[in-house]
Amino acid sequence: MIKRMTLLARKDGTSVSDFRAYWAGCHAELALCMNGISSYTQNRVDKVLWQLSDDDGCFQVDGVVELCFENENVMHEAQSSAVGSKYIPEDEPNFLRGWSLCVVENDEEQTEPKGVKVIVLAVMKTAASKSDLRMAVKDANDAQRSPARLAFNWTSRTASRERLWSEPSPPDALVSLWFENIADAHAAFESGGHYERALLSLTDRAAAYLINTLVVK
Repeated sequence: MIKRMTLLARKDGTSVSDFRAYWAGCHAELALCMNGISSYTQNRVDKVLWQLSDDDGCFQVDGVVELCFENENVMHEAQSSAVGSKYIPEDEPNFLRGWSLCVVENDEEQTEPKGVKVIVLAVMKTAASKSDLRMAVKDANDAQRSPARLAFNWTSRTASRERLWSEPSPPDALVSLWFENIADAHAAFESGGHYERALLSLTDRAAAYLINTLVVK
């Protein structure tokens, strides 16, 4: 399986409700016209639980799209189709200001687990490695009263849209966490907690987002 995780920023002047309605409505219907999609999830950002900014600020994200395909060839065919290469890019400025694509390597199951979802986006320090971040996040998670279920996604390549703004530094890591309840999600990212210490030590820019999940397919 190969996955695309795309960071979306809503169009200026567009309300959150209108952004979500358009995204889940005609834009999702258009995306589903691409052949080869194994799964399609819209991660709508409800709240920023914690963030670390650098000189360029932090991420500007109202949603994260997860599109999964069976393999690289299937994804390439979908992207090269008229829907993927023409109709979708033409439709995006109707509700988006920003679009930043991350093609990721992942160890996540294709089905969406149950629970309260949090997505952590992180730009790692130059000296930090994937194994460093994975170990630090797992240790922080193990220290929680109610540990979350974890899935790590690592950016292998990125892309932007000519007509839309894109993140100056796309995330190196996109970590999905599923907590038993919303209180556990808030507690995990309290100031001075294990997650904050882990992320401060290994990242230059990072944020934890409370997610409202819509599984489209």
